[in-house]
Amino acid sequence: MDTDPGTAERVTQACFNQRFVMQSAATFIWTAVAYRMMWRYGERGYRYMHLDAGHVCQNLYLAAEAIGCGACAIAAFHDDALNEALQIDGVEHFAVYVGVLGKKRG
Repeated sequence: MDTDPGTAERVTQACFNQRFVMQSAATFIWTAVAYRMMWRYGERGYRYMHLDAGHVCQNLYLAAEAIGCGACAIAAFHDDALNEALQIDGVEHFAVYVGVLGKKRG
């Protein structure tokens, strides 16, 4: 758990300043470690990382609906800025997808 109050702002900026990122109740950021998929699947592992992130995010949508909340997947982010905000290297370990959860507008 990150306790740095500036992290939320850095993540929002990395997501091209989409303000709902900052306003969400929770922000989920899926990251991948390339080696974990590539050793088994070779070059196709890169594709599978992104497919898996999509499947997990779809479950976020299903869970959000079950509790009466809204979810929004975000693929529009600046890779280097988001990886830096997460303090990951961006080469071997990198962000692949973002999702936010919050109240539905009324």
